[in-house]
Amino acid sequence: MAYQLPDWEESFQEKLAAIDASKRDKPGALLPIIPDREKWDEFSFAVRSEWNVWKRDLDRYPACLIVLYGGLAFFEYDENTFWPHFASLVGSPSIPANQQAELNNSFLRVSERHGLRVVSKTIRRTPHFYVSVAVSQIGIPLSLWDGFLEICDWASWLDNWEVFTDEEWAQAIAKRTGSRSRLKNFLIENRNTSTSLIRELLDARTILTANPEWTVTELSKACFLRAEYFEEVPETAEFLLPTNPEFLIRDRAQLNWDEQRGRILLYLPGIHQNKLPATWCLENLRQPASASPDELILNSLAFQSTLSLKLIAANATDSQRLRGISPWGLFDLDSGGRLVNPDREYLPLHSYVLVSPAQLPNITREGFEETECPANTRFELNDGAQCFVTHLWPMGKFAELRLGDHGKHAIIGFRPSSKIEARFFVGTGSHAANFSRLPHDEVKIEDWPILCLAIPRGYYKDNQVVLNDKFRVFIDGKLAFGKWETREVHLDDGKDFYVWNWSKHPLNYEKTKSGTAKSFKQLTDFYRPPVSHGKMILSIQAPGFSEQYQIYKDDPKVGMEKCWSNLPGAFLPWFLLCQTQEGMKWDDLLFARDIIAPGLRLSAYLLRKYEKDGFFVQKGVRWEIAESRATLVNVDNEQCQLDYCGDPSLLWRLYRWMSRPGISLPDVEVINKRGELPYLRMIWDAHLGDEIIHRLQRMNVRIGSSLWNH
Repeated sequence: MAYQLPDWEESFQEKLAAIDASKRDKPGALLPIIPDREKWDEFSFAVRSEWNVWKRDLDRYPACLIVLYGGLAFFEYDENTFWPHFASLVGSPSIPANQQAELNNSFLRVSERHGLRVVSKTIRRTPHFYVSVAVSQIGIPLSLWDGFLEICDWASWLDNWEVFTDEEWAQAIAKRTGSRSRLKNFLIENRNTSTSLIRELLDARTILTANPEWTVTELSKACFLRAEYFEEVPETAEFLLPTNPEFLIRDRAQLNWDEQRGRILLYLPGIHQNKLPATWCLENLRQPASASPDELILNSLAFQSTLSLKLIAANATDSQRLRGISPWGLFDLDSGGRLVNPDREYLPLHSYVLVSPAQLPNITREGFEETECPANTRFELNDGAQCFVTHLWPMGKFAELRLGDHGKHAIIGFRPSSKIEARFFVGTGSHAANFSRLPHDEVKIEDWPILCLAIPRGYYKDNQVVLNDKFRVFIDGKLAFGKWETREVHLDDGKDFYVWNWSKHPLNYEKTKSGTAKSFKQLTDFYRPPVSHGKMILSIQAPGFSEQYQIYKDDPKVGMEKCWSNLPGAFLPWFLLCQTQEGMKWDDLLFARDIIAPGLRLSAYLLRKYEKDGFFVQKGVRWEIAESRATLVNVDNEQCQLDYCGDPSLLWRLYRWMSRPGISLPDVEVINKRGELPYLRMIWDAHLGDEIIHRLQRMNVRIGSSLWNH
């Protein structure tokens, strides 16, 4: 039987009374009492059903009034538009001004009676004041959470952010939030709430370090975090547990798109043994729960606004409300095809697919591939149901999707992450693949590498001063000489790029013995030049930050540089992905492109084309090289043609092997025919063919009759 307002009032009163007295006045104290989305809908229905009676006597359900304000602040916050949401929830065309004043006064009285946060009584009580009170009681509204995470990341790098003056705080926030006016205004106007919750979120990271086995359920009991923060903003898990974010949300169901098998499915988490046996239920679907994760195939059943998933056990029933696909849904292909929350101000710049049960009119894409990806492509699910898909493959650092129909429209912006990042590159342009991978994450290179830092604009008052003061470069633990210099990039994404400019002599001479030198010539007996080749460990270090790279610095081979002058060209994706064995996210690829070849075009669609032919593979949000292939055919008795599509660092290794007296190294040509994948071609002396094949096979390059049929 559905709850009525007296039932809700009793439940909320008990929960309010259970709040620790020492925590009642703290920001976010009310948040644990706000129902989850499914219960919130039930509560909203009860409010709407009884509103005509309740509004005549607001003191009848005081706890319900507090939760009503708090829930609207959490789920529906939109700067200065509180009352339209309130009116919609209670089923009224509008809320008259006199009724607004009565509601506000009643809400404030009840809040004070329960000892909840009411901000300063000296503040002039404008209509917006009461919204600020409700927001301070619940903490951070869901619509601002993704931007708030970026502010927390910024604060984690600063020693003194908590003691900024109000003017310094406003200036810093204005720089960090840019065009996100709602977030900027919220953080400035609710500074005390914001700073308190930033500290708590940073503390939550520390809690997880001490309790790495926890999930969202356990974490939410120790701090103000709620499941919605993770379900609707997956970056929350990445911020709190960057090494294994999926582990943190493993106990939550997720709606996923599986294009390869033509399915829409629910990921079902594994259930603790003490809750089994149990059954998953969604409408007329039933599936036994198990201790291991499982799937529930929905397909056309997913085409509704909400999905109510229940786990029914002998003694309890757990439920989870999930967003459905009506009138459309947006799936993040870089996060395993997970359905995303499109109501956010910005989404991460990933690859997506827009899915709808009916054809969508007026789809406008900016910053996405359109020539190869028509909108509203008909797609058949494996249960025979028809739907329409529009792929969104990003082509740069910013993108936008616009959907409109009969006066209603949605605008979704996409942008890369905003955090400090460090990267290691062997070189720029054709030099980017001049390395060989050795065991234990070591790379053999011929020159000092490029060490890079990307710092979001506004992180510090003066990035250059902080870099010189805090971010040091070391060689085998010894301070290296050089300086950070600004690097111009092709497109401005709100970040400043810096490259370490190595000194001509990065290390001091080393003292070998003590004594007295009678001449400058004798000084060589007491000092020796620093080692400039062989094994070394390079590192970038700052307070709370450390990146380490193992290298083997070797002497260059003569005559190789000219052969690679045409690269990378259209072969750019390979030059980017070969930079690391851990794979690269789209943000990482953009960063690498800006350093290696800032003038060249990068398309996510080209990555997908290589993936379809088995060259690349996407694991989670990261792209990796799956395999390298080559063909070798005789052109005539004197020459042979090597076609190659693979890791260019392996090809560089081949060139080093072949670089010896009597061998003419051929130029590498990029073949980029319309409708085909880019690959490389070289013309070698025919008598070297067997050795070339032997060398490539030793590096696990697949040799065949065609690059495309393997």
